[in-house]
Amino acid sequence: MDRWGRWLMSFGALVAIAACDPSGQIYEDLRLARLKVGESTEQDVRKLFGNPYAVRDVGGGKGFVYPLGPEGVHTLLIKIGPDGKYQGREDLLTRANFQRISAGMKRTDVLPVLGPPGHTQEYRLKEETAWEWRFKDGAVERVFVVMFNAAGQVVSTAIEEPPRIGGG
Repeated sequence: MDRWGRWLMSFGALVAIAACDPSGQIYEDLRLARLKVGESTEQDVRKLFGNPYAVRDVGGGKGFVYPLGPEGVHTLLIKIGPDGKYQGREDLLTRANFQRISAGMKRTDVLPVLGPPGHTQEYRLKEETAWEWRFKDGAVERVFVVMFNAAGQVVSTAIEEPPRIGGG
């Protein structure tokens, strides 16, 4: 390997390390690198991310829900403690959270668990609506689908491969 190849590999390793928090967890969004657990405030979070999509109760504090990008593969729950300080984050788009979605739940029950869907599709003949979230399943991107009936209740869920773009 030539000198430039070694330099590029070293640079890549440095970037990979820099894109992780102190515990080694990869940042879903590099703005998170600017937040410090127990030090950053709710105002710091809002300054970096803006107003959250939703706010929910989390262990005596607040949880701010931030979908990352249109049809992004991460939806963050940023936790703010009762003292108004940043307490960490959680990705809502995980298999564990998908398992919490069950038949009979309403749309309003699904939104706090997963955040807003990246895509929706109506199936008028079946009188059903599909909500879809792209997510990272290890290194692979997949799609979690929740089917709702006309009454807005979950009838089924599935994990699928994302559609190919450009055919083939």
